[in-house]
Amino acid sequence: MKAVLFDLDGTLVTTRAEYRYSVVGRALRELRRRADQAAIDAFWFGADRDAIIRTHFDVAPSSFWPAFARYDRPDQRARCTTVFHDIGALSKLRNLGIKLGVVTNAPLPIALAELTLLGADAFGAVVVADAERNIRPKPSPDGILACLDALAVRADRAWFVGNAAEDIEAARAACVVDVHVERDEQPLHTGMRPPRHTIKNLHALLDLIGH
Repeated sequence: MKAVLFDLDGTLVTTRAEYRYSVVGRALRELRRRADQAAIDAFWFGADRDAIIRTHFDVAPSSFWPAFARYDRPDQRARCTTVFHDIGALSKLRNLGIKLGVVTNAPLPIALAELTLLGADAFGAVVVADAERNIRPKPSPDGILACLDALAVRADRAWFVGNAAEDIEAARAACVVDVHVERDEQPLHTGMRPPRHTIKNLHALLDLIGH
């Protein structure tokens, strides 16, 4: 193994639940809509968020996203976000000569704000979903493949670690080893093919690679 890539939100950092209920609720009130916490959770953690906006919020995504962006501000998100307790495993992986990368569906300003919590030099490459660069959001493999290209690592020498079904599906599509870290925030789909590896924390990666 030459590289380990990570999802960001829910894998390396976590945002307090009150934050998502607040910002989504305020955006919906602006649009004269309401949603319960279950619907907001489905939006926050879901893969096809536009479909969830239509079905759960009964509003057009083109109307919702500008309103949401007015409340989900990078500085406010960062104040309500903390790193998981096990990110010390990242420095241990780097000490083994393993390259690290991040692939996220988060908007670039949000991703940058969250990455500051992890240290500016923690990763050799960071890739965000970007339509202008033809990088579709996960479960597309585009971001993983772009990150591997930036790190100059072949897919058969890399692992991807994430907490959601979209992460596992993207890893499989990119032909890298898929690793599911259980964070108790977003259960995998019932009936989906089990991940190649499931770990309770990031330190377990070291056991998987024999160190």
